[in-house]
Amino acid sequence: MNTNNTFKRNKEPIETVVSDSNINHETDVLEDSDAEQAPTNKGFRFGCMTFCIVVTLLFLWVWQHQSQFNDNYREALFFMRNGEPEKAIESYQKAIKNKRRTIFFKNEPSAYNNLGQAYMYAGQFTEAIDTFKKVIKMNSDIPEGFVNFATVYLRINEPMNAREICIHALQKFPDNPLLHYNLAIAYALTEEHSKSVSSLQKAIDLDPALKDFAEQENALKNILPIMNE
Repeated sequence: MNTNNTFKRNKEPIETVVSDSNINHETDVLEDSDAEQAPTNKGFRFGCMTFCIVVTLLFLWVWQHQSQFNDNYREALFFMRNGEPEKAIESYQKAIKNKRRTIFFKNEPSAYNNLGQAYMYAGQFTEAIDTFKKVIKMNSDIPEGFVNFATVYLRINEPMNAREICIHALQKFPDNPLLHYNLAIAYALTEEHSKSVSSLQKAIDLDPALKDFAEQENALKNILPIMNE
């Protein structure tokens, strides 16, 4: 027996053989895993990109129309200060149109309120009445809509309607001097002098500056002397 040959054979390194079937199996598992994850990742990325694009476009849309609203609003105020209510009406209408396109805060009571005033100064009383109704409907928690609504009826010599509006509004805004002032005019026009004096006194107590306006108001010329007795 040749022991040297046996020893040499025993000294040869032992190799670990991995079968092709195992390698192929591991590769298949990795490929299957990638195949399962790839559509999900692509869909998620696509969804994120779409969302970002939509939000960006929406922001630009809102920003553009809000900017146009601001420009038209300032232009309308300029026309009102210069005694051009017809031009102011056109600018307020453009402002409101752009405000509607801002989507989220599309109602602006102050713009409608100012539009109603422009209609009133332009002698378009029917449009003014309809506009102030919208103001009150949009926000009944501000007294300006009621004040101007009553003022329109006083302008067209319908004191009964003005009186009704003021009495109703004063239940919610008892300390608003302009409502008391308009109510005093309404009572004066219906020759309810004692009630007119009472309302005018309340208005002046709340806002002393209204006494100067009362002295220039034809309907109140007969009321002030009675109040000062």
